[in-house]
Amino acid sequence: MTGTPIDRLLGYPGRDPGCEAGFEQLDQYCDAVRRGEDVAHRFADLLTHIANCSACREDTEGLLAVLEELARPT
Repeated sequence: MTGTPIDRLLGYPGRDPGCEAGFEQLDQYCDAVRRGEDVAHRFADLLTHIANCSACREDTEGLLAVLEELARPT
């Protein structure tokens, strides 16, 4: 996720459930992304957290990359 430097510094507005609560939804979120679902409404709080937390953003990007790799035919 990108944004202006001030957004990255101050955080994005919205409800941020934090790392632990976000981690509980991460697998569901990644599955929904892979299915091409519109995740903006269903995972709004998680998306706010991912935008605010670089560690969780990296975990999410990594999990999506692994799932993509596993889905490729061998």
